[in-house]
Amino acid sequence: MSQEMLELKGFINSMINSASKVYIIGHKEPDYDAIGASIGISLLAKKQGKESYIVVDDMEAMLDPGVKKIIDDNRNQFNFINREQCLSTIDDNSILIVCDTNKKYLISLEHDLKKFKKVIIIDHHEEDKNTIDTPYKIIDPEVSSACEVIAQVLNSSKVKYDENIANYLLAGIILDTKRYMKNTSHKTLDVAKKLMLKGADSDYVNSLFLTDFDLDGKIQLLIHSNGNTVIQEYAQDEFNKKNVTFTINREKPETIYRKVEIAKAADKMLKYKVADASFVFGYITDHTIQISARSRSDVDVGKIMGKLETGGGNKTSAGGRIENGNIFEIEKQLMGYIKTDLPT
Repeated sequence: MSQEMLELKGFINSMINSASKVYIIGHKEPDYDAIGASIGISLLAKKQGKESYIVVDDMEAMLDPGVKKIIDDNRNQFNFINREQCLSTIDDNSILIVCDTNKKYLISLEHDLKKFKKVIIIDHHEEDKNTIDTPYKIIDPEVSSACEVIAQVLNSSKVKYDENIANYLLAGIILDTKRYMKNTSHKTLDVAKKLMLKGADSDYVNSLFLTDFDLDGKIQLLIHSNGNTVIQEYAQDEFNKKNVTFTINREKPETIYRKVEIAKAADKMLKYKVADASFVFGYITDHTIQISARSRSDVDVGKIMGKLETGGGNKTSAGGRIENGNIFEIEKQLMGYIKTDLPT
């Protein structure tokens, strides 16, 4: 076991051991990485005899169907609670572990962080001005996913877990590596191999990623209908030209989407040769605009999104959330940011 892993294992276990109760939260509308890591941490806490709770405060209709199934299948084994239940049960020695995000505005306990004795972050996204203010941070943008980190800690701590936990952790890794196409190191592959040896079933994990027919249709309509996607060419010189796409439901911009739908639309745009980078905008509530940005070139979408008050991410995957803004003005603003920042 490497010295780095020994220190990581020791840090997380000591934090859990020092707490009376352990609360775990991922980002709003958790994906497989957030929910898989949360379940893994909860299992680690249970093995130390600690009360542990996973906070999910989203309406069920806003959850990815696969994530909802994982939650429903595990309600008897793990404690899933909402924000209100969390605030009514914490005590003076409770800790909060935030996984798969480090941004205040992306968690439902954004305004309640001071109620916890300690806040620990386990994440793989870049820090920025919106990062939670805590000295207890495990943030490594070179790691594929939060699930990779937690799987390593479980294995090094010799915590026994069944094939279901292995499936959830593997799903998080597969999601965030885009099926091992990005952010995949030899450590990532080694962790995936160990999860398979623990019983992770590739058929089950792949079934989680099957595209829902209606969802795919909604994404296709968002991308292709009524001139929704605008292609802008940015050129520093004749040898450095990048195509960036901007997608909005221009006929009915007030349409409400789930966060995952906007993210999948941004991912889908990169499957076309026309896009070196993509930005997709949509409302996730009547007054909240979500932006998902993806890149497969030297357009640094994390740097671009970081210029927004509540936005940021990594070079190839980023996002932002705007309250009470004008969706077309935000699009225009980002177009201007890209023009001044290329090449990156």
